[in-house]
Order: sequence, then structure tokens, then C-alpha cells
Amino acid sequence: MKRNCIPAALFFFSACAAPRTAVNPRADFSAVKRVAVLTFGGSGGELASDLFTQSLLARGADVVERQRLTAVMTEQSLSSVGYFDPGSAKQIGKLLGVDALFVGSVAESAPPSTYLVSASNNPRVASVTQLAGGSVYSDGSLLGMPNAQLVSTTAKVSLVTRMVDVQTGSILWSASMSYDGLDIQTAMSAITDAFVTSLNPIWPALYRIK
Repeated sequence: MKRNCIPAALFFFSACAAPRTAVNPRADFSAVKRVAVLTFGGSGGELASDLFTQSLLARGADVVERQRLTAVMTEQSLSSVGYFDPGSAKQIGKLLGVDALFVGSVAESAPPSTYLVSASNNPRVASVTQLAGGSVYSDGSLLGMPNAQLVSTTAKVSLVTRMVDVQTGSILWSASMSYDGLDIQTAMSAITDAFVTSLNPIWPALYRIK
């Protein structure tokens, strides 16, 4: 069929299926009883933070309600997004009664899209009118256009997050992951669930996965 003329190199798949993590070898996770999730930086950061909070709660973590966190941050004139110094972390920990904070950022957030691939008589040549998002998959050929094919991409999201000890400001755990999903929320949910799963073996506050 004509659509086979479109180069296979145009089709690619989701990158990592599991997060890349790093753990502080001196960290005492048994001391972390209660946590707070700060708003992630970057586009879609609020949604990422909410989904990460939901993933933590689903595994039994004791998480401060985000509205209370926002109120305290506003009252103390502290930024709820991005980086902060150890002194601010300690202040937040004291005010909210938390042992650690989760901070993070949305490194990439590309929505799903559709584009047109038109192949010439040369089977090795194709014209792409738009390319964005994550994994590419074919929607099939177009009626009346035998050398053209409608192609769609999934949404692609990349998140980075860290667990910070409020007493010392030290990073206890960090993780990063990219994922392709049907939409941005689906991709973010898959990543935040994977983050919490990676914490399960080392953080006693979570429900054990059997």
C-alpha cells in the first residue's frame, strides 16, 4: 500500500517507562512522617502538584492540604514555586508541622497534535507539515490523497521533583521522568504514580506494595 512509503524513522515511542531516581545515602526516611507538596514550576505546574499530592495520598502519605500550604506561603511572603533556601524550608516545616517538602518542575509539556505526511514518488522522501507531542502513530490514509497519511502524536510530559529535609535543606530523594499519554493529565498521572512507586521501598510512611 502507498502509506508504507512513509519512512519508519518518523515513528517513535515513549522514552522512559520508569523514573530515574537518586537517593541520599545518609537520608533517614523513617523520620519523615508528614510532607507538603509545593507548586511545581513551569507550564502545568499546578496540575502536576495536585496529581502528585493525589498519588501520595493514594499510597497512605500524610500530606498537608494544598490550600493551607498556599495560605501559609502567602502569609509569610514565601514563593511556592521554584527554588528556596534552607532557611525558608525550615520555616515552612515549622509552620506546617512537616518533615519534608516536595518541590519540582514541569520540564516539558506538549499537548497531542495531528499533522499531515505527504510522500512523493520517492519512497524515501516525505513532507511533514507539523510535528509536536510525543509518540507518533498513524490515523490512516486520506480519501483522495493516496500518497498522504494523517498522523497524530500523543501528549508528552517531563517532570522533575525532589524531597527536601526541612531541618537541613538536604535533598533526600530526587526523580525525573518523561512519558507519553493520550493527554497531558494522563501523562502527568502516570509519572507521579511512578514517582511514588519508586519511594515505596525506602519510605516507611507509604503503604507497602505486596
